[in-house]
Amino acid sequence: MSQKKVRGIVIEAKKHGENDKWLTLLCKDAGIISAKARGCRKSNNKLFACTSLFAYCDFIIDDHLKFTQILSGDILYPFFVNCNDIEKLSAGNFLLEVTNRLLKHGQEDNEFMYLLLKALQAIDKDTQLLKNSAAVFVLRALTISGFMPYLDSCIGCGSQQTRMFHPEGMVCGNCAQKVRAVSVSPETHQALINIIESDINNIFKLEFDRQTQSELWQCASLMLKHYIDTPLRTYEMLDFMK
Repeated sequence: MSQKKVRGIVIEAKKHGENDKWLTLLCKDAGIISAKARGCRKSNNKLFACTSLFAYCDFIIDDHLKFTQILSGDILYPFFVNCNDIEKLSAGNFLLEVTNRLLKHGQEDNEFMYLLLKALQAIDKDTQLLKNSAAVFVLRALTISGFMPYLDSCIGCGSQQTRMFHPEGMVCGNCAQKVRAVSVSPETHQALINIIESDINNIFKLEFDRQTQSELWQCASLMLKHYIDTPLRTYEMLDFMK
């Protein structure tokens, strides 16, 4: 039997048959893995807790068959335990959907996984800044995925007089007339730089005023629509949040 231990988080769970689930895991050193969990939907099954959405665990898996099977799991961090906060769960689901869209199966990305864990921790602990944490996550996640915006000068003409944000970077007033862009304050421009360049341990601790938070969400939304072809089903509810 080919068994191995992987550390990962459940980012998608789909019902299969009467009591099983197909799971998508984001794992350290292995990236995205699809795995089947037999009988896990029974409340008395040993896999019940570790195969729930957001479960961050050390899994024992068997991949000698045509599919990978989860044999056991030890929970490392219980995100959203007994959580009835719809907005918090919506923000968490949004992060997972973005992750699913940006990463491919077998694509190892420990930095992305660490970012996701930090973002979920921020959302789990602070219900007042859900939308801001989601915006920070999106901006950094897209940067990690190779879509880092150029923030030093206008991407069209090189001008330093930039007050508009385009998914590929800052633009001046003249160049903004040719592309889809949103207006940002100097404070938001600096916030974008901090989010993209700072250590992941610190980016969810950054503090912004309300205007900057609003503009960061606009920037994150613009980038998502530019780089992800189809709409995110979890986006709309988060967009309605204050």
